[in-house]
Amino acid sequence: MTGNGLYQQIKDIITPLVEDAELTLWGFELGSGQRMVVRIYVEGSDGVTIDQCAKLSRHIGLTLEVEDVLSDAYTLEVSSPGLERPFFTAEQVSQYVGKPVAIVLRDPHDEFPGRRKFQGEVKSVTDNTIVLSLPDDEGDLTVDWNDLKKAHLVHIFPDTSKGKKKK
Repeated sequence: MTGNGLYQQIKDIITPLVEDAELTLWGFELGSGQRMVVRIYVEGSDGVTIDQCAKLSRHIGLTLEVEDVLSDAYTLEVSSPGLERPFFTAEQVSQYVGKPVAIVLRDPHDEFPGRRKFQGEVKSVTDNTIVLSLPDDEGDLTVDWNDLKKAHLVHIFPDTSKGKKKK
């Protein structure tokens, strides 16, 4: 089965299970290595608990076994997307205008020869086009969603050292 066919088959299986748990499927990814990894990210209106993830993981694991979708051994991970959530669609990125994100392009960008990794603030998202405001007066970067290999939110931790003297 092709990668896209397998991806769609897994999505068709897990989506109703996630919805039955009164959660929302943020996205999922298939990783490879010695064992395939199926990483599923879910959200709830009030967040998601470890117990919810564990219960959902058991249901999804059993269903994938019964449906015999994955012939080889695999690891199943179910979690919230977290503070530095990965993005699976341009629409998800549009919810974070004004926030910092990191992206990795499939190929170097024409305006920045040899460079594939960028971090900047989301300026706008239109259809599948994302515009980032880059730091240090580098200007704006416009990319098509389909040119991205990865994208994720960047959490900036607050500076808690204010007022403390260094020893």
